[in-house]
This record gives sequence, C-alpha cells and structure tokens, in this order.
Amino acid sequence: MGDIHLNTTKKTPKNTAMATTTLMATAPATTLTAITPSKAPPKTPTATPAQERTEIIRRIRTIIRTDQLISGERIGTERALAERLGVTRAALRSALDTMERNHEIVRLIGRKGGIIVSDGKLIRNIDTIESLPAIARRQGFTLDTTVLNATLTVASPVTARHLGLVEGTPVYALSRLRKLSGTPLSLEQSALPARLFPNMLTIPNFGKSLYGTLRNQFSVEVSDAEENLDILEASEEHAMLLNVPTGSPLVRIRRDAYTSDGTPVEHAVDLFVASRIRFTLKATGYVRLSASA
Repeated sequence: MGDIHLNTTKKTPKNTAMATTTLMATAPATTLTAITPSKAPPKTPTATPAQERTEIIRRIRTIIRTDQLISGERIGTERALAERLGVTRAALRSALDTMERNHEIVRLIGRKGGIIVSDGKLIRNIDTIESLPAIARRQGFTLDTTVLNATLTVASPVTARHLGLVEGTPVYALSRLRKLSGTPLSLEQSALPARLFPNMLTIPNFGKSLYGTLRNQFSVEVSDAEENLDILEASEEHAMLLNVPTGSPLVRIRRDAYTSDGTPVEHAVDLFVASRIRFTLKATGYVRLSASA
C-alpha cells in the first residue's frame, strides 16, 4: 500500500487583521477673553482718635438721656460701659476725660464708685474730713483759695467753747474765699489754737490747704469732725464776695475738727453757694437723737 502524504496548508484569510478604532474626545473650542480687573470697592476711612472720642461721647449722652439718669446717679463701671459700647477702655477713658473736664460726669473710686452723672456742681460728702482741694481735684475741678484775712487774736466766748480754751487764749483767725474753676464757691472762717501751731502765719501758702499745712508742717492729722448744716440768706457782704444776689440761699456748715486723741484743732464756719454744690450722706442706721425719742 502506498504512503499517503497529507499536505495541510493553513491559509490566512485576506484582510482578516482587526482594525483598531481609536476614539478621540474632542473638547469644544474655548475662546479666551482677557479679563480686566474691576476697581476695588472704596475703603471705609478709619476714624481718627478725635472722631472716635466724639462718637463715644455722643453715645454716652444718649445713654444718660435714654435711661433718664439724673445728677448723682451711676452710669456704670468703666469696664461695663466699655463692653456696652463695644470700645476699648483706652478709647473710653479719652472720652470720659473730656466729659469730666466739661463736668458732665465724675469718676469715683471704691466699692460704690464708677462713672457718675454730674450737672457741674461739686459733690461733697457731708460725713467726710477730706479737704475741699482734694475733693475738687478728684472731680476734675480747679479750686483756687484766696486768704482774705489771717490774724493772731484772742478766743471769743464761742471760739473758746468749741476749742476747749479759756476765753482770751491766743488763736489764729482765718477768712478764705474759695473759687471753683473761677467761680466763687464758699467763704470759710476758721479759728485754731495758736499754741499748737507756732508761727503758722509765716508759712508760705499755709491757707491753700489748711489741713495739709497742719499735717506737713506740724505733724497734726485731723481724723474726726462734727458738722452741723443749715440754710441762710446771703447778706450784702456775703453776696458781694460770692457774686450772688443778696438773699441768695447759702449752705452753712459749722465744724469742729479733732485729732485722733480728741484734741480740738479747728472751729470753722463755711458758707457755700447752694446752687454750686451738692451734699451727699450715707445713712448707716438708726440714730437716736434724745432719750425720749
């Protein structure tokens, strides 16, 4: 049997190669436009310190008017008012300085202190021995003192009784005029035992701050005082010196001052123009005036 040869030819079909299709995403054409930057909005001008001070003063006045605060009433503490207004304490102090110079407010220290409404009158506590110059200075006023008369004389019956002296004992008699920011405020007449303060009348400016002179020159500290207050009408002489019409109301304070050991050092009668000062008093309890009360 003859050999059979199988001749197998593997044919590759024509055009059988796979066509590769490439899909290309074509982005839409973008037109680039040059952007011209717009003008920045105008900046709000920053207030100057003077403008800020003026605005704070305006707002404080509005608080006083809206809350119907009257002279002597408390606006608040510096911290509380700064928070209420939303300003710094430094800016508030600048405004308060201006208002205090204008005598619209006073600033008091202590537990009951704070910013107090003022009507331009000097505020004096009736139960204090603080000197008038110190009170005025603390409230932003200028107090000028003119010594009208200062002599070495002898104690009258009234003076001797109040100072615990024998009638005729040598005493100093002083008369002073006080002006508050240039306006007459008070007439003060004082008597002091001469033996306690030798050569006092020769000390320069001794009458400007009498208690200061006693403390600094003689080491005598006034620690207590008894005062009586009443009202009288200005005489022609008083009216002329205080620049008020005759018959104007005056507040009279009669005072006896003592050292800590009870030694009398001054008997005084002060006359204040009633329209230029306000007196305050803190009541601490019931005071029995007589055994039958």
